[in-house]
Amino acid sequence: MPPIEKVTLLGADGQLGSAILHALLSANYTVTVLKRQSSKSPDSYPAHVTVKRFPDDLEPHALASALEGQHALIASIKGSQTAIQQSLAEACLTSEVQRFIPADFGSCDSSTTLTQELVPLYKRKAELRAYLQDLATRNPAFSWTSLVCGHFFDWSLEFVHLWPAQHRADILDDGETRFSMSTLSRVAEATVRVLQRPAETRNRMLYVQSFCVTQKEIIAAYEAVMGREWEVVAFESGKFRDEQKAKAEAGDPGANEELVWYLGTVDADWRSREDFAMKLLGLEDEDLREAVQRVVGSG
Repeated sequence: MPPIEKVTLLGADGQLGSAILHALLSANYTVTVLKRQSSKSPDSYPAHVTVKRFPDDLEPHALASALEGQHALIASIKGSQTAIQQSLAEACLTSEVQRFIPADFGSCDSSTTLTQELVPLYKRKAELRAYLQDLATRNPAFSWTSLVCGHFFDWSLEFVHLWPAQHRADILDDGETRFSMSTLSRVAEATVRVLQRPAETRNRMLYVQSFCVTQKEIIAAYEAVMGREWEVVAFESGKFRDEQKAKAEAGDPGANEELVWYLGTVDADWRSREDFAMKLLGLEDEDLREAVQRVVGSG
């Protein structure tokens, strides 16, 4: 496959998107930032970054024009925005963009039956991947790669039931289940490694991590770095899952987030997955204590 040199990024202003933009520029890619016409975020990027806008109605010709001459497109938007991503993939075909990385980054393995049953969003992610694979099968010049990274380690700590300022945390059961987590910089680094290995990563859902840890290990690292013991509340995982599932079915949006926390804790050890890609992408685990020190220092 020809090398990927020109990359378009949608969602560059978010926390993950900004990390991906930094990684792309550090790897000397020619980067274009793609934005909606109505976006109010400032175009505060390095001078050599091109900004292109597309109409909010996703008019196909305008989308394709914005992607003309590009080799890859990365979507760093809400994973629930699958219709937008289908339109982007179709525009990639028209403009002969060879690689699409959808917004599949996230806490859970959306390919499992359990995940799709508990959180319908992940069924839509799986349907998007099936759609992309169908496009790739019918159009061999087009390809896709999804990256699954586990819970983000250094973003929205309350989402993973960590409250460093209050020195407290929640755990499921005994807190000894291992699960994969990734820092934002690791996800960005893995994204670049995918682009650097187009043939090996073609049409694959790959799993990456910063480390595979237990909740107790995370809490111990915070206690060591902050020099203070934490208050820990334990929930029985099965009871927690059933209660949150009932709330989600009753229309409580917060319950879906709690189910994602549950899934990303009890069923997210990527090391056992067939497409665990750390070796393929030339990545090694990060140091948990050092990652905690960065989080505490940035707070």
